[in-house]
Amino acid sequence: MNRQSNSFTATQTREGFHVISHDNTKEFEITLNDINEFASKYTQDAIEGKNLQLSEKEEIIFSLWEMVLIPDNTKH
Repeated sequence: MNRQSNSFTATQTREGFHVISHDNTKEFEITLNDINEFASKYTQDAIEGKNLQLSEKEEIIFSLWEMVLIPDNTKH
């Protein structure tokens, strides 16, 4: 999987996250459903051994997903 370094700010909302991309100043919403769909697709593609090509939005979803999965006591 090839990943770019995306700089963004995500603010948690009731439905998910409001994201502002610093690379191109786009703003968009990522819902919890978007994260669930991404996780399902990512897992299936990984099981099938596919080389994942992520869109900018999918890269941000992946980053948010990683942050949710990492334990609180992890130091960055």
